[in-house]
Amino acid sequence: MVKRTQGLPINTIILAIIAIVVLVFLILIFTGGIGKFVSQTNQITPSSNQTINAQCSQYAAAIANQIGTSTNPSVQLQMLANSQYVSSNCSIYFQYSFSLYNGSEVICGLGQNQCIDLSGSNCSSCQPGSCIPGCQLK
Repeated sequence: MVKRTQGLPINTIILAIIAIVVLVFLILIFTGGIGKFVSQTNQITPSSNQTINAQCSQYAAAIANQIGTSTNPSVQLQMLANSQYVSSNCSIYFQYSFSLYNGSEVICGLGQNQCIDLSGSNCSSCQPGSCIPGCQLK
């Protein structure tokens, strides 16, 4: 004769655990708790490229305003060469165009093979202040 111990069968315990999980899930749905969780996981943080482009855009806008205060194109080019837009390499990778007082246009973001030379030296040894890397004068 087999003696049974007191207690619940394992099937009943498993069904009770599943019922509790389903109940908690339904409570989260109807109280809006699951919506908060989903909205937090769907938030997209800006990529580093987006952050860099936003920063370069700010630098470009700032130097464009500063360039607009001068009526001498040589001084305007020197301002651009000494700007944060050029020193942070935005002029190489971020496309932007600047209008000079004499009607010329400086187009930037053309890559490492382009350069505006201000000192008469070779663009291959371009140093900020003496040239504007990534830009072309039209």
